[in-house]
Amino acid sequence: MFLKLTKKFGKPVCVALYAAFAALAVKKKPLPLIILFALHSFEYLHIGRKVAAENGLSVPEGLAQCLAFGFTWWLPLRKG
Repeated sequence: MFLKLTKKFGKPVCVALYAAFAALAVKKKPLPLIILFALHSFEYLHIGRKVAAENGLSVPEGLAQCLAFGFTWWLPLRKG
């Protein structure tokens, strides 16, 4: 069930979070955006890099996917 929801709504939710946090950053509250970026960076180093390599994605492609979409891009690839 969670995987099905992730496939359908995960990427739009991530885009919405980035938009909301970017709006906060413009209002001089950058901490949520910095934290989101840092978490996604750590996630790439921990899991995303391996999943990208297993699925034939280059390092820049895997990093971009992880930074933009977090676990919502690699979870379906890992489970599927």
